[in-house]
Amino acid sequence: MITKNTIITRILGEVEIETILKRMKGKKLKQTERNYLSRSIRPKLIAARILTEERLLEKIQRPDKALEKKIIYTLDKYGYKMITLKKIKKQKTFPIEELIATIITSYPTARFIEAIPVLLLKNKIDKFKMVEIANSYNIMNQLGYLIDTAMILAKRFGIKKDFRDLLSYFKHNKEKKVICLGEEKDDAYKIFLLNTSPPRIRKWNLLGRFFDGDFIRNAEAYL
Repeated sequence: MITKNTIITRILGEVEIETILKRMKGKKLKQTERNYLSRSIRPKLIAARILTEERLLEKIQRPDKALEKKIIYTLDKYGYKMITLKKIKKQKTFPIEELIATIITSYPTARFIEAIPVLLLKNKIDKFKMVEIANSYNIMNQLGYLIDTAMILAKRFGIKKDFRDLLSYFKHNKEKKVICLGEEKDDAYKIFLLNTSPPRIRKWNLLGRFFDGDFIRNAEAYL
């Protein structure tokens, strides 16, 4: 409930929350409440949506070293052992679909992103779960591109994996907004990506320095 969420109450006042709840229940608002809704509540909610779409919180947070270790440990369990100098203790692992979503949304370093096509080829994937995750995390384009990459690798290395149904779904539901795949930096870097991102990644309305040759060389080491 929004009334019990202390973070929300730092943004919205008591009267604003009461007005939102009243509107959600379909009750008629008084003129003063309609004023609150148009002049105060909607602008705050629009601003919150914009900040979410820009992933501002992720950009200002420090890297989560505990999460990095959990990802490395889980990758190992799914057949993708990374070279690391860090000693990683045994811990609970992600389901593979959640692991992929976590890499894309929370720790999108190049070495983790490059692992995803190999994970798709080496493990059994719940396709319905992938669609659910794509919609929940708003990562339709990212998953579409990486599944497309996995199919290219499957053909090259003679691996019998068929993701055509998933790929078709993601193509038909592709987001129009152009976003970065991987770690986002400053505006100057985005401009650089606009001029240098490979054509195939741009077809998915993505920007990033990911090349088919790099995925192929990575797959030669792990497949």
